[in-house]
Amino acid sequence: MTTYPIRTLAALRRTWFFVPGADPAAHTAALRSDADAIVVDLEEMTAPPERPRARELIVALLDGAAGCGALGAVRINRLEHDGLADLEGVMSGRPHAIFLPHTETPEQLAALDAHLGALEQRYGIEHGATEIVPTIESAAGLTRLAALLASSPRIRYCMLASEDLAASLGARRTPGGDELLHARSRFLLDTIAAGCHPIDLPCTYRADAVLLRDMERSTQLGFRSKCAVFVEHIDAIHRALTPSSEDALAAQMLLDAHRAQQSTGITGAMGWIDAPDANNARRTLERYEAAN
Repeated sequence: MTTYPIRTLAALRRTWFFVPGADPAAHTAALRSDADAIVVDLEEMTAPPERPRARELIVALLDGAAGCGALGAVRINRLEHDGLADLEGVMSGRPHAIFLPHTETPEQLAALDAHLGALEQRYGIEHGATEIVPTIESAAGLTRLAALLASSPRIRYCMLASEDLAASLGARRTPGGDELLHARSRFLLDTIAAGCHPIDLPCTYRADAVLLRDMERSTQLGFRSKCAVFVEHIDAIHRALTPSSEDALAAQMLLDAHRAQQSTGITGAMGWIDAPDANNARRTLERYEAAN
């Protein structure tokens, strides 16, 4: 019997690793990786003739993901395309989440919510247990984000795409990604304001240096969750999104200094510490404790 690494930190949802629906070797590689969440893609990564077979393979992969503690998810097609057939084919595998591509209207999400409710009842799944993750791939979706995220209680995470979004904007893609900086910032702001968790767009360049720069920007903006399309990116993403013991020690020292400053009014060796800095340190400690 094949065994896979147990994901002890999957609850942090640092990485959402996308793999093709009809590629068993890619499924095995995903299960052997340390990805927190495995998202099997029936849309762009799976040609229409391959989708019936892919749905069968996905049910098996979802079982494997559950066995090793990973979150198993599926990106379906739009409901007006093959999305309904995708749902019918994969829901017996009890996916943790369903990604909806090219989300632009609340009506799309309401329709998906209704179909999921019916399928949960059919398969004995607790009502509402299957999350919906809208994928924002256009200017229309991005500008309507607040309404989209309020359209279903199943929505707890939302993902920003890269290549389709750039095409929607008419942007020229570069490894530095400056052309998508405003979109990333707006997406992060609106998602957090809606009480949801933002998933940052994937780095679609394989160069290590490009990924490191991208992760520096991602964490600087405030993202704590990221899409991945290359298995070799997963470890680097985890390092960037998981506080180290040194990070935790520095955060604790800053909090201790802030408490002393609050009680005495005297500035310590670290200089004056503002409340936002203390709040960031507190969040770092909370995330460190969740990871240990």
